[in-house]
Amino acid sequence: MRTLSVQFREEKDKDINRPIELYQVFLDDITLYLACYNEDIQFFNEKGQPEIYYAIGIGRSPIRMNMDNRVDECTVGIDNVNREMSAFIANTEFRGRRLRILKVMLDALNSPANAAILFDGKMDAPSIDEQSLRVRVRSQLDTLTITVPRRYYQSSCNWRFGSPECGINLTDLIKTGTVTSQASNGRDFVLSGRSEPKDYYVGGILTVDGKSQKIVESNGSNVKLEYSLPLGMEGKPYQIRQGCGKNKADCEKFSNFARYGGFLSVPQNQVRV
Repeated sequence: MRTLSVQFREEKDKDINRPIELYQVFLDDITLYLACYNEDIQFFNEKGQPEIYYAIGIGRSPIRMNMDNRVDECTVGIDNVNREMSAFIANTEFRGRRLRILKVMLDALNSPANAAILFDGKMDAPSIDEQSLRVRVRSQLDTLTITVPRRYYQSSCNWRFGSPECGINLTDLIKTGTVTSQASNGRDFVLSGRSEPKDYYVGGILTVDGKSQKIVESNGSNVKLEYSLPLGMEGKPYQIRQGCGKNKADCEKFSNFARYGGFLSVPQNQVRV
């Protein structure tokens, strides 16, 4: 169990304190840093480095405890107001990936020690509608007692893009250049050397100055990211690569259908274990 810092305990014990929950979502290509607050929060990541946690409509159910009084599971919900989350989900594997929930005090954000870990677990496959994404998260201890099948009986591909089972060498997909411009929202970029057709990089990754985000729109030299990168990226070198929607069409696009890890006889959006 992690010992709470003196500063955190002092803030917690005040008559008036300002707690905030932060969410770290560890995906294959990127980590999402999200804040349940009305503005972005600067705190620290899992490595103790400064990080921006982006304000978003996110919340959770009460954390359920099992009979041994150990953390068991909770359900996390994320707003899908602009429906951009739907495109993000289609190109991202959440199942089996780690999610961690932190509690911090708004007046004690100056040290990575000033955080309490409320929950640390593995996500199930998410469900999504026009309003929100919902995903059940099981505790790390709980997942040790569950036999996880190697493959799910579903139409979408089971393999992580670039895994040995997939067989695609992601390094071969990387293109490079220089950032021509970055909009004030931190999400819209113009990149040198890019002239690919519309949507070519949707679901892919843009990396600048060591920070990566998922691409939700692309058209030639213009790309839009799911979440913003820090401002001031103009003139810096970038790396960009395509993503995979884990469907038959994308697998054929990469001439890799012989390795397709899904079952096309299963209707879309159905999963059987």
